[in-house]
Amino acid sequence: MENTLVRLVISQSELFSTWPAEVVSRLVAAADLCTVEADSCLIRTGDTADFLYILATGSIRLVRGTPSGRNFTAGLHLPGDYHGLGPVLTQVPYFYTAMCKQKSILVRIPAPLLREILCEDGRLSFTLFAGLGQRHRRALDHFESAATHPTNARIAQLLKAIHARSRRGMESADVSLSQVEIATMLGTRRQVVNRVLRAMADDGIVEIRYGKLSIVDWEKLEKLAGEPSLPSLE
Repeated sequence: MENTLVRLVISQSELFSTWPAEVVSRLVAAADLCTVEADSCLIRTGDTADFLYILATGSIRLVRGTPSGRNFTAGLHLPGDYHGLGPVLTQVPYFYTAMCKQKSILVRIPAPLLREILCEDGRLSFTLFAGLGQRHRRALDHFESAATHPTNARIAQLLKAIHARSRRGMESADVSLSQVEIATMLGTRRQVVNRVLRAMADDGIVEIRYGKLSIVDWEKLEKLAGEPSLPSLE
């Protein structure tokens, strides 16, 4: 069962979906599963990048401390997302602390093996760079949105993007983000987020719950969001 899940997660990842079957089999043979309980830390800022992680189930919050002592929520990983590709390739420490918001299962691929495979066939790196390129584009979209869109549109864009990644188009979905997390991801204040979300709730777009939101009117969210935008993830 474990080997089947590892193979499924790796073969369906955007990083490896076009890799030759025999190379994917090498990854599967060396990879394993790790289970992290809710509200537990997977890795910390500054840890050695020993593994590339792909999330199978659950969710991961990316956090980084600030000089003032406060934590900054940089992004959210959902099933299918990968973590640590940049540090693994460049052999630098992990940049973010990764906290599991709920019980999560991850596939971890040893960093030395991944680098060895790329040294043997550099063409396989194209899909990895494509994945990093997409994240860079999302980061640019995020900065552009911050400069050109009002806060209510930016919050709607964030909810829409997370909804699409986690539920693949269902008409209602829970988004497991607190108002503080949304505020730090978008670079605004919690009071501003609270005011916007209450207006969205009054308009029937979302229902506000403790630590999460439920999207109830997809069409209205689409109109408010416009173009999607999501902060860059490691």
